[in-house]
Amino acid sequence: MTKVIVTGKHTEAVKARFLALPDAEMIFAEKPDDISEKELADAEIYAGPLRPEVCEKMPKLRFVQLFSAGANGFGWLPERIMLANAYGAYGDSIAEHMLTTTLMAMKRMPEYLKMQEREGWELLTDIDRFEGSKVLSVGMGAIGTSYLKKAAALGASCYGVRRTIHDQPDFVEKLVTPADMDELLPEMDVVALSLPGTSEVGGMFDERRLRLMKRTAILINVGRGNSVVTEDLIRVLEDGHLKAACLDVMDPEPLSAGHPLWTAPRTYLTPHISGGYRAGVNYGRVMDVAIENVRRVLAGELPVHVVDRRLGY
Repeated sequence: MTKVIVTGKHTEAVKARFLALPDAEMIFAEKPDDISEKELADAEIYAGPLRPEVCEKMPKLRFVQLFSAGANGFGWLPERIMLANAYGAYGDSIAEHMLTTTLMAMKRMPEYLKMQEREGWELLTDIDRFEGSKVLSVGMGAIGTSYLKKAAALGASCYGVRRTIHDQPDFVEKLVTPADMDELLPEMDVVALSLPGTSEVGGMFDERRLRLMKRTAILINVGRGNSVVTEDLIRVLEDGHLKAACLDVMDPEPLSAGHPLWTAPRTYLTPHISGGYRAGVNYGRVMDVAIENVRRVLAGELPVHVVDRRLGY
């Protein structure tokens, strides 16, 4: 029997699905610290976030299944251990969040809500239409692709940036690599980032790139906060450049009290919640991926969404 450790809080229905997997002894623990040294030493499969000091106690470990889509923080994991993420489980939900913030900014809804609080009455100008707008997704994984699909359905012209050019969806008018992205930025009404937290995207949107965007453009970031230089973004916004910045991720994260990004003009912040499964929004889809991959490994098959350790995703 292969010993499998599953960490985190899970419903009884999910536990039952794990327990139904053949030829496996399941060990459930809310936290890694709740697992005995003997159980760690004997386990071959681990589902959940894994720390290096826990991994060191697991000489038989051969497969780790993450519940997250992000996997760039696992460069320390020994090469003998296969790593898979929950790629695809969050795409549609995060895309809906992106669509919500896009429309919110285009229609200036936060300002109308503030009017309601003060019982004011003012008709705002500079209200944009989503239909006919030009939308650029920087990052064309499950999240960026889902966002553009929804944007195209609402009548936007869609463009994408991908590390290498392949698999261009029929609803995308043009796909470019990061080297050619600057040519598109001045034309875009919305620039949406869903980038992984790799070193090559760190600081990608500095002051130069932000000012290449239209003064009336909307910036969205749901990937990793380090892809935008925070100080540069604040400076650009204070100069009246950009219609809005809608950030679900930021650098640093979480923001400390008094950080200037809290009060930067036309900035709308959410606390990294667009793809969280703990609220139940994506929990079922994440567990579907995790259970199927554990089943595959137990059966001697290759799991889906194996992480390329060189790329970090």
